[in-house]
Amino acid sequence: MNFKPVRLKNSEDIYLNLTPLVDVVLLLLLFFMVTTQFSVLPGLKMNLPAVNAESKVRIEASERLELSITAEGDIVFENQPTTLAGLSGLLNRAGTAGDEVVVVVSADQGVIYGRIVRVMETLRQAGFNRVVLSGRLARAGEEF
Repeated sequence: MNFKPVRLKNSEDIYLNLTPLVDVVLLLLLFFMVTTQFSVLPGLKMNLPAVNAESKVRIEASERLELSITAEGDIVFENQPTTLAGLSGLLNRAGTAGDEVVVVVSADQGVIYGRIVRVMETLRQAGFNRVVLSGRLARAGEEF
């Protein structure tokens, strides 16, 4: 049995030029990348109060917990919506209270001051002693 390919005497080598195919694929890739609409992740609409640029604090991500309060009074702790009563349970489950953990509180400018005080009191009762209030940098000419 002879399995070698048979060559015709007067035939040229047949090959497929891949350069135009690669060009078309790259153009299609570019077209789809430009026309794709990226989904916007749902988030909280917050208008943080302005702060002075000199009051910046750097906190390592590993020792930081995020807590947000919206203008409507909704509380979100580590991306979990909760109430003031449910916040203490979530804080106890976090279980990392102490001087090494910092809780960053981002409160909308329209939040009632008493609400922030109640949240901070709940944090203190759970053993979180280091609390930082978050803000946004003031623009040029803006008062804070």
